Amino acid sequence: MSNNRLPHAATVVALLALAAAGIGCGGRGQAPEATAPRDTLVFSAPADATTLDPHNTTDTESDQVIGMVFEGLLGFDDQMNIVGRLAERWNVESDGITWTFHLRRGVTFHDGSPFNAEAVRVSFARVLDPAQKHKRLSLFVMLDRVEAVDDFTVRFVTKYPFGAFEPTIAHISSTILSPAAMATHGAAFGTTATSTVGTGPYRVISWKRDQELVLERVEQHWRLTPPTRRIVYRPIPEGAARVLALEAGDVDVISRVPPPELDRLGASPAIAVTKTVSIGAQQFRFNVTKPPLNDRRVRQAISLAIDRRAIVDQLVQGFATPSTSALTPIMRGYAPLGEIARDLEKARQLLAEAGHPNGFPLKIATTPRYPMGVELAEAIAAQLRDVGIVSTIQVHDWATMVQFWAGLPPEKNPQELFIMGAGASTADADWGLRPIFQTAPTNENNYGYYSNAEFDDVITAAMRETDAARRQALYRRAQEIVYLEDPGAIWMYDNYYVIASRRGVSDLSPSALGVVTFERAVVR
Repeated sequence: MSNNRLPHAATVVALLALAAAGIGCGGRGQAPEATAPRDTLVFSAPADATTLDPHNTTDTESDQVIGMVFEGLLGFDDQMNIVGRLAERWNVESDGITWTFHLRRGVTFHDGSPFNAEAVRVSFARVLDPAQKHKRLSLFVMLDRVEAVDDFTVRFVTKYPFGAFEPTIAHISSTILSPAAMATHGAAFGTTATSTVGTGPYRVISWKRDQELVLERVEQHWRLTPPTRRIVYRPIPEGAARVLALEAGDVDVISRVPPPELDRLGASPAIAVTKTVSIGAQQFRFNVTKPPLNDRRVRQAISLAIDRRAIVDQLVQGFATPSTSALTPIMRGYAPLGEIARDLEKARQLLAEAGHPNGFPLKIATTPRYPMGVELAEAIAAQLRDVGIVSTIQVHDWATMVQFWAGLPPEKNPQELFIMGAGASTADADWGLRPIFQTAPTNENNYGYYSNAEFDDVITAAMRETDAARRQALYRRAQEIVYLEDPGAIWMYDNYYVIASRRGVSDLSPSALGVVTFERAVVR
């Protein structure tokens, strides 16, 4: 196996060890009284999955379910180490571009068809076909070809040595799809219960959009037989309503706990709150094509006018910590650049140099889909008034917000400063920086049209670097550019992934990726 981990991997393990203990707010609490396990667990998130097609997922609610239904050649364990799943072992040749995977035998898809090397080849051929326009095509831009050597051996050949190859193959979009189901359903794969077929320990048995999605365990699965027979996903958009449903016993686990409820729920003898160090961060992203945000001095001034520490202490205490870089500390390639302290004098100086000594009007777009999304926009607007920037806050529902990020050219996108979550589901700097800030013609991934020639050059070099120390140096430089020198966003804070559960629920698996899985969960 390759050993191209970036230097801070030990820190990742230490942080997650804390997370497993339930940082603050109650942990797991005392053991419940011995009762017979229930056969159903009900989980509530703010929204339904948008797709169950691994090649088109771009949101955590979809990833949440896909991770239960599909498996990849590689995956992440509870400590974010890369481990074999459908591959028993793998290696890279001395050329740095040829990777060979030896597959597990005896694995079948939920439709009864066999898992083999051809299934792997066909899955990757699907996502790599530009004519099909799958949303995750850019994740695999480094792949040249995937070949079935024999029934249980697969060869991947990359276009160049690629330092993030293993994290990319561990990504949720690298999971393997049933060739039979792909042939039957085509572009509709993953849009209904019957068209969603993987090898995971659960299968989809029903899906009523925005109401209920039900999984049922696969008996005698190759890896494990889950203790709980059925997992029910029931979206409840409003945070307070999710909390009430949990307290009433209508649901067993909720995600995205509203920050004001953390202390109260953590003190409840009936509820356990678990916080996990995560890849996720909260930003407000600049649309750099909109004057005066096209001037880096203006963006620097806005960043310096924000008091992140005050916002964390007053709005999201116990939920987050102020950001210290363009990546979170748990991610491979993170460079600690420090909190950006509020400096009104410097902010005013930069605005004056840019020709805006008295400030300017600014539109801030937000959505309550993000915890405290409206309150965060209001806090930023209040702080920006201190440097003469007068803000108008535009509150959108999620469906409206997403329309502004749907691959639009700049002239069709009116947003100026807008709320955005961040976090790479490979837990690696490549995917955490490259698609989000590398120059692109539309905002399909680069939502603010950010473009910096040096950044592009550094990111391209980092992609092709396999030496851990050199990768780290390149990604540090990339973060210096986009976080400090030519800001692409206001980095607000790094999130914990927070879930709350009834005390009768045990053995949940919250992940730094911002999802919780239920393969080992028991409900009493």
